[in-house]
Amino acid sequence: MRDEMLSVLKRSVENSEILLGHQNAGHIGVGIKKTDGTDSDIREISGKMPAVVGIDTLSFLGYEGRMNDLIKICKNLHRQGIIITLSSHMPNFTLGGKDTYYDYSPNNVTGDCGRRIMPGGDLNTKYTHFLDMIAEFASACVDVHGNKIPMIFRPFHECNGDWFWWGRPHLSDKEYIALFRYTYSYLEGKGVDSFAYCYSPNGPVKNKRDFMSRYPGDDIIDVIGVDYYHDRPCDGDGFWDSLDSTLKILCKIAKEKDLIPALTEIGMRTLDSGIDYYEGLAPSGNPRTWFTDLSGVVLKHNIAYLLFWANFSDIQHWVPYIKNGHPHEMTENFLEFMSEDRIRTAPVFDIN
Repeated sequence: MRDEMLSVLKRSVENSEILLGHQNAGHIGVGIKKTDGTDSDIREISGKMPAVVGIDTLSFLGYEGRMNDLIKICKNLHRQGIIITLSSHMPNFTLGGKDTYYDYSPNNVTGDCGRRIMPGGDLNTKYTHFLDMIAEFASACVDVHGNKIPMIFRPFHECNGDWFWWGRPHLSDKEYIALFRYTYSYLEGKGVDSFAYCYSPNGPVKNKRDFMSRYPGDDIIDVIGVDYYHDRPCDGDGFWDSLDSTLKILCKIAKEKDLIPALTEIGMRTLDSGIDYYEGLAPSGNPRTWFTDLSGVVLKHNIAYLLFWANFSDIQHWVPYIKNGHPHEMTENFLEFMSEDRIRTAPVFDIN
């Protein structure tokens, strides 16, 4: 099943198609009617499910759901021929007691976490217990035939930034690579063989050397990506040229190393550019052609998929929605983006 998923992604690259993805689309949204993996804000406005749906280990600890619910959601997503990608906003393991995990520790980089969770460190057992939950989840996600559902596992993302404890200021390149490889080896030792692994620094990418400086190795990585958000968009800010050059470098590296390139997170963040603060799209006053401007750039490059971030609320969302019969002002432009022949929705593989 894992190989079949990778083959689907490779075919997308070869056919110059891009799979449409959305984080948490199956169980979190502004206008969705079901939270079991069968509905999404994209489906509500278009009638189609995204081809790729992201989930996160946060759901193991209650921040974005519960593990048992997430297992059912993943089974429903898989039945619809949707590819699942699992990210991991890990807690800071220095917080709480030996068996206590904070749901999420955003921007908390104190305590030398990355070194203390490695073998020999005082927090190694606490970390391996967390990895055991990932292994438990992977083994429980099976299809109707009992086969493990494949997923793209994307831990330690945006590793070149300073906002996570695994970021560049807090772990050296060598230490980061050792942590990634240790995590891979531990999960493999626990029988997790359904994951394809993804390495995804934050954008922009300026050159190959910069992108590859924390690369964990050809023997464990299948997908390379970049997370790149358009903050406070305005005419002449250079974002589209920067995204274009970033994807050019990414795709060149992928071709050289026989890897699958992807835009692992993307979205427009209006932030405090208006009267109020909106983490993603604003209710009004957005650049009305942003999504079609995006397609004009990404369709120049052979990436397997792109993934918009999650729709948590009407002040924290990255994809338009319809609620109480009223569509968001960017809905029409998003549907135009989706209408591109080479933007694909579910299903993307035969699950029978």
